[in-house]
Amino acid sequence: MNKVKLRCNMKKLVQKTILIIMLLLLPLLLSACGEKNPYRVYTFNLSDSFSTTNKVQIVSREKPQAELDVLYDELDQILIDLDHRFNIQDRGDGIVTEQMRINQNAGIAPIAVSDEMIRVLKKALEMSEFSLSGGVALFDPSIAPVWDVWDFVNNLYDPFMDNRAEIPTLEQITARLPLVNYAKIIIDETAKTVFLQDAGMKIDLGAIVKGYAADKLKAHLVAAGYEKAVIDVGRNILLLGDGVDINGADTPWKVSIQTPFVSQYDGSDLQTYGSMKLTDVTVVTSGTYEKYIMDESGNMYPHILDPRTGYPFDNNVIGVTVVCSESIVGDGFSTTLFALGLTDGMALVNSLDYLDAVWVVANGTSKEVYVSDGLKNIFVFNETVAEIGFVYKGAYNENFGN
Repeated sequence: MNKVKLRCNMKKLVQKTILIIMLLLLPLLLSACGEKNPYRVYTFNLSDSFSTTNKVQIVSREKPQAELDVLYDELDQILIDLDHRFNIQDRGDGIVTEQMRINQNAGIAPIAVSDEMIRVLKKALEMSEFSLSGGVALFDPSIAPVWDVWDFVNNLYDPFMDNRAEIPTLEQITARLPLVNYAKIIIDETAKTVFLQDAGMKIDLGAIVKGYAADKLKAHLVAAGYEKAVIDVGRNILLLGDGVDINGADTPWKVSIQTPFVSQYDGSDLQTYGSMKLTDVTVVTSGTYEKYIMDESGNMYPHILDPRTGYPFDNNVIGVTVVCSESIVGDGFSTTLFALGLTDGMALVNSLDYLDAVWVVANGTSKEVYVSDGLKNIFVFNETVAEIGFVYKGAYNENFGN
């Protein structure tokens, strides 16, 4: 059985819906299997490493099936190896990952780690520095002990099951807060060790490692000679090169951002609130509507926790979509900017020339959409979503009150 599907029925490919991002291959690509266009689209449905959906779609001239099968195995093995290094969930498979060993030895001893662990952890701590507010890192990989109290893994709300959950008590949450301190994560690059200073500390790099995985898949594709692809690792979207038009010429990919809280059963014209034409960048979203717990009273508790309180952030941010070149950076910043809130987050974005973002922020019954300076001439707002309360405010500038 072939592991790789050649998608000649391009209508099925045109709208590839993801929970947060909807990536639309340009309509002209519909003719990719025709005589005028030598390109084909090959779909790789990879294993569920990181307990999520992973897919690569390659746009290429026709390739031998044997070559594609080898490439599939190579890409899949990259994800499996990373999962076996960074996973912290007990899946009953007996695998003790590198990150598990770090956590198990918190307060006991430094643990020898790979260069890859150091690279990803350093990037996470860099995000902690970017997220400092009042001396507290709002992006803190050591939030894991508090996250465990909430048990998001088992309590995530499914609207079809309507599975309400009991919320942890204030006492349970505050008892774990002293364990949250990114400054007590000690990296020794010379000895190649990581040490968590306090017993009971625990780190989780899930907010950044999927982006790293996407970058690694892209690097492998480039090394193998591929120039056009869409990489999706747990909704971290990474574009390699351009798409192609009806004549096989380069043309940007069209990326549309899914409307928060709109289901697949709502009108098709409401599914996305805006779009951009992009080339060779990553697009990553963090939001309150992606993963959350619902209690018996119908209150939502999103999975992104505030290290100051142990509860979900309460800053009116519904979602932040980041656009940049590296997916590990986009992954980390999507959470960092969400945590910082609109004013501080947008100030940070506009101070960095390698980063752009789109925000959705609640304001009463309205959902206001803002973009950073670098996207104001690129982002196209879908006016139809105005009927469900979305308002496009343009490039954010607090001095002008928009």
